[in-house]
Amino acid sequence: MHKTKRPLDSMGQAPVGRAARRLRSGMKMPAALLLAAAIGLAGPAGGVLPAAYGAVSVPKLDNVRVALFIDTGKYVSPAAAVTLSADTGLQLGLRGAAGVKPVHQAAAKTPVRVFADGYYAQLPETGDVTAARSQAQKLAAGGATAGVVQRVKRGLSAYRAYVGPFATKEAAASAAAGQSGATVGGPLRWSAGSFAGEAEANAQAVALSQAGFDADVALTEAGYAVFVGEAADNAALQALKAQIAAALPTVALTPVDPAQSYVLKRSELDMGGESAGGPLAAFAFSGGAKLWAAAADAQGGVTIRERFDRAYRGGIELSRFNGKLAVVNELPLEQYLVSVLGSEMSKEWPLEALKAQAVAARTFALKQGVKYQIAHVTDTTTDQAYKGVAVEFAAAQQAVQATQGEVVVDKNGLINPLYYSNAGGMTAAPAEVWGNEVPYLQSQKSPDEGAQAGKKVWYRIVLPNGNTGYIHSDYARATGQKNPAGLPYYESTATGVSVRPAPYVDNAANPTAFKVDIGDRFVVIGQEVESNAYSWIRGPYDGTKLKEKLGASYTGGALNRLEVSKRGASGRAIEVTANGQPLKAAYPDSLRTMLGGLPSTRFDIEETGRYTILGAGGATRSQTSASQPVVVAGSGGKGKQTDDQLFVMDAQGKVRLATRDPQFFFKGTGYGHGLGMSQWGAKGYAELGYDYQKILLTYYTGVSIQKAAP
Repeated sequence: MHKTKRPLDSMGQAPVGRAARRLRSGMKMPAALLLAAAIGLAGPAGGVLPAAYGAVSVPKLDNVRVALFIDTGKYVSPAAAVTLSADTGLQLGLRGAAGVKPVHQAAAKTPVRVFADGYYAQLPETGDVTAARSQAQKLAAGGATAGVVQRVKRGLSAYRAYVGPFATKEAAASAAAGQSGATVGGPLRWSAGSFAGEAEANAQAVALSQAGFDADVALTEAGYAVFVGEAADNAALQALKAQIAAALPTVALTPVDPAQSYVLKRSELDMGGESAGGPLAAFAFSGGAKLWAAAADAQGGVTIRERFDRAYRGGIELSRFNGKLAVVNELPLEQYLVSVLGSEMSKEWPLEALKAQAVAARTFALKQGVKYQIAHVTDTTTDQAYKGVAVEFAAAQQAVQATQGEVVVDKNGLINPLYYSNAGGMTAAPAEVWGNEVPYLQSQKSPDEGAQAGKKVWYRIVLPNGNTGYIHSDYARATGQKNPAGLPYYESTATGVSVRPAPYVDNAANPTAFKVDIGDRFVVIGQEVESNAYSWIRGPYDGTKLKEKLGASYTGGALNRLEVSKRGASGRAIEVTANGQPLKAAYPDSLRTMLGGLPSTRFDIEETGRYTILGAGGATRSQTSASQPVVVAGSGGKGKQTDDQLFVMDAQGKVRLATRDPQFFFKGTGYGHGLGMSQWGAKGYAELGYDYQKILLTYYTGVSIQKAAP
């Protein structure tokens, strides 16, 4: 799903970020004959769907370019190097205007390492492979991109661990400063001759290596060459020239222009994967070069180890962009959509829901233009989730083929077909997300409840020592006994069972609060369905820590009170106050991030530090634990001050926690911004008998589904 990030502009379009953007003015948009796909179909409310917009043009895009690693300044997904392989063998070439010039062919599943040439922090050379590998592993464990160059010099094996590459000498020097004996290497080299074939170039490289120099074979636009050295500045380059002239006076040297298109090959140790420890071919390319990697079998995929070991159809282009490595997957648009469906939806879902997703995803991809300058989209939910070959399934392929070329338009052209996981029962109005209106996005009911079907119950428990949290119902059973307040006693059915702050498993966001062992008894004070895309609980958040999260959006004192002060048409929070002071939100949907990353803004807040006390004669008063502790009246009228927490039962027998230090639970429905199509809602409508056109025209108002001519 793609996510929203900033408000829509004055034209009602979504800007760059987690929403669609208008096509760039420089993009070619050939006119296409558009065919109506929805005329005369009965609408959700029994009306007639709008006629097709016959004058609308749709951009044609055969191949889509997906940025896997890129740094545009606004969007940053970095990688210093990537390791590529293919099940059927990998073909690597130098890509230019005339086509692809072969560089290397790797056997099936054999990895190759590729990076943009740059500056390096180099550790001292050693003949001990184990020591060099250990050095690189320690560097990698510290978060650095490290490798080990393997050479034969003067007839002996030589290994050098390094960190990099870096775009600047200064960055490499900073990395070298923390390593004993490290020096800075760079992309300045001498050419020791040009050769018609690789064999002749290899012979020259061996001769230079035998004399003790770092020499590699390079492929240029003109043919093969041998490059010597890795100097970081001109002084080091000239010193190297003098050394070579003294050792090999007959070798003619010419400087290598770093802007020249070239790719040089060297041997390195594989630092990961199944072949860890063994040698692999490594390739460094110059600033102006582009490498193209493809599977030997055109139908196969290229696997990128650093991208979760995912395999991608089409080919992988590697280039330098903004001074850094850029990795872009280029493949046919319709094939890309199959993987998007597999990444966004389940193969178990109805075909009509998958078709609706296919049309929305196609429209979104076409709407972007060249959003990332050298790519149309990314592979993340900043645009659309795209996880490559592994997530493809037959029904996704069928849905894409059945809707081939179909897009959603209004009178202005392609719409921004925003979609997300779950509306929580009601889609959002744009004013609830961005603060302005978009004609084709309106708040309406959505059948999203399917997301919680089959989810287990979690019990909210209290131990004798006062510890509270949620335990999965599979690990607790009733004892048949109750406490004096009439609440049931349960006991653990296993040892080492995690009890968590909220009813779901997430070791990072919702780690274990404590554990119980078999036979441990506790009181159950409530229960909730396991948090899911439809209904969820987050928290508790301590008032002090939550204030830290709010940062500059809240400038008051200690956070004792947090309330939803304004709601939109769908019930989503559009204003939240802290101690009566409205939080400074750039736009309503940003409240999700401000409040700790909530799934949606359709939520209520449960406070533990504030409660209402019923007094004599029916009088009530509201108080906070922080301002005045609770005193419980005992026998003989004696009062006892409560501890840091107590449990309050209302007239209906519902129990809630009250604490001296304020804590906040968020209970809500929905997952995502809520604008446009709910994916779970599309599933729900398909199960009610809606076809994909009716689903789309339910979530997007006043639009038409059209198909561009080939």
